[in-house]
Amino acid sequence: MEGVASPSFSPDMSVLKPPPTMKFFLAAYAADEEPLSRAIAELSEGFREGALGAPDIVSEDIPLTETSYYAPEMGPSLAKRYLSFPNHLSPEFLVDLKLYAIATESRYSVAGRRRVNLDPGYVFEGGLVLATGKFSGHRLYLGRGVWGELTLLYRRHAFEGLPWTYRDYLSPRVQALLLEMRQKYFAKNRE
Repeated sequence: MEGVASPSFSPDMSVLKPPPTMKFFLAAYAADEEPLSRAIAELSEGFREGALGAPDIVSEDIPLTETSYYAPEMGPSLAKRYLSFPNHLSPEFLVDLKLYAIATESRYSVAGRRRVNLDPGYVFEGGLVLATGKFSGHRLYLGRGVWGELTLLYRRHAFEGLPWTYRDYLSPRVQALLLEMRQKYFAKNRE
């Protein structure tokens, strides 16, 4: 029939494509250096037989002063270290990485209390995503108990916080690290 659109094609129909790869990072914190360094090494070398690669950015230890949430479990005077990894992976690996991080935290726990906290995420063109095991209304379910949170949005040449963004991600020191990670992300994509 003339004038009737074919049911097999619509100009509004989405065409599914594979996602771009992402630059993964880790925010790791503890009160003691020894378990932190061992857990970071285990995660970067052990996850999918070293699929992340050796860290290409490692921050200095930054005192975690924005919250005392973890103090009852992990003790006071926590320091946080940010690391990023050179090998870009599909965003779906975030679920596997979060589960591996949880298992690694568990191996370093003593009497049910964590000695290290490993928070994986990824940097991409539009911002920064963190993985979590905790539901909240602004988080999207990724699978196997893991939720994803758009923590920072990249606009106007800077990362912008959202109402739920953790305050340490807004500090100038951390913002500078994240911008460096983003630059490395684009440099690798140009190769």
